[in-house]
Amino acid sequence: MLDQIFTAIDRGLLRTPQRRLWAAGRLTPGLIARLQEGKFRATVRYAVKHSKFYREKFREYGLDPAKVRTHADLGDFFTTQEDLRERPIEDFLCAKPEFGFETTGTTMGINKRVYFSYREMFDYGRDGAAGLYNLGLRSDDIVADGFDYSFWNAPFTAYYSIMAIGAFHVIGAFVEPKEFYERIKAYKPTVIMGVPTHLVRVTEVAEREGTWPVKLIFLGGENLSERTREYMASVWKGAKVYLSYGQTEAFGMNGVECPRAGGYHLSALSLMSEIINPDEEGYGELVYTTLSRSVMPLIRYRSADLTRWAKGPDCDCALRLMPRVDKIVGRCDELINCSMGNISPYWFDTMLEDVPEVTHDWQVFVRRGARDDRIEFHLELVNGGSEQRVKERIFRNIEQHFPDCWRYYQKRFFELDFQFHPPHTLSEGRKLRRLIDARRDAWN
Repeated sequence: MLDQIFTAIDRGLLRTPQRRLWAAGRLTPGLIARLQEGKFRATVRYAVKHSKFYREKFREYGLDPAKVRTHADLGDFFTTQEDLRERPIEDFLCAKPEFGFETTGTTMGINKRVYFSYREMFDYGRDGAAGLYNLGLRSDDIVADGFDYSFWNAPFTAYYSIMAIGAFHVIGAFVEPKEFYERIKAYKPTVIMGVPTHLVRVTEVAEREGTWPVKLIFLGGENLSERTREYMASVWKGAKVYLSYGQTEAFGMNGVECPRAGGYHLSALSLMSEIINPDEEGYGELVYTTLSRSVMPLIRYRSADLTRWAKGPDCDCALRLMPRVDKIVGRCDELINCSMGNISPYWFDTMLEDVPEVTHDWQVFVRRGARDDRIEFHLELVNGGSEQRVKERIFRNIEQHFPDCWRYYQKRFFELDFQFHPPHTLSEGRKLRRLIDARRDAWN
């Protein structure tokens, strides 16, 4: 009953970003937990009643939906990415879909499809608007977005969020960086949104041809190194650069950075989240249940994203009472076990963070060497850069930040190889695959 009352208030009195932020700053942890539990129980009962997949799975696991109150009551049951790939989409649907998207960046060769209603997209947009308002977006801003609109949810997450705030929206989409720069320049946007890989290229054009006042750059769809963040802020003369965290399965609305860039505030009233199998540093896989979906709710969905609950100073922004996770350090399906260790893209961001002679695009392949694994760096060398100096900086960073890895290298447990390329030759599409295990061909 409490969650039904709150939903009515949410869609009525709390419809604007300002009011939603005001309410978010006054919800106590106890009230958030009660609202989550009520929404979770209702979601479980609804999904088991209407979804063939959940009806079969609850029967298989011997679960009574009437007795499930939290994630802990589900035991070892999860919804997995393999379920979404292998089962017919109809098995998950609980109501008539009105919009569909496909997941991106998969390493499996099969995109997952996720369906929504217009009502759900509108509601998610209001949550996104609250996060953007918290970062400084206002109704008098001009927003240019460079997201790829083909099959992907991210541009529509931005679209509904910008609409909820009432800002002017210029849809530049995923066009060639120089064309994007030249065409949005006429509008003089104060806010620019897009994918890091694409907007870095746009920033390179702006560095050569000139900038205008931009107060906010909002990025999504990929991770962001601190080196890239600092570069973009410096070119756009102090613009704040923030990153969203989202998956297509949650309409791209898992969370948003706070003004301190100290991790992501999760949408606590839209998702119930947990971190499973944490290591000694607290990093584990983020798992969530959607709490406000009627078309395709997901129960205890394994995101494959690796993070931990945020540490460090407490946040003092308007979303301070919402749970907060640290930066996503990788994905379970990107973790590669090799002679170098259990490596992830996060490792190489750290190795390259203070190497100005290379661009922000890079790839690393793990291949079979003569005796052991060969770690093959593919880097774009800036004009005039020294290959030898790049190698020396990377070796120094491995020694300083990854001492075990450095010890393995000194013992020749693995080989290192470097291949250098001209700028702007590695990225070909929406997302650049950073870390690739190429050994399976050698094993076949």
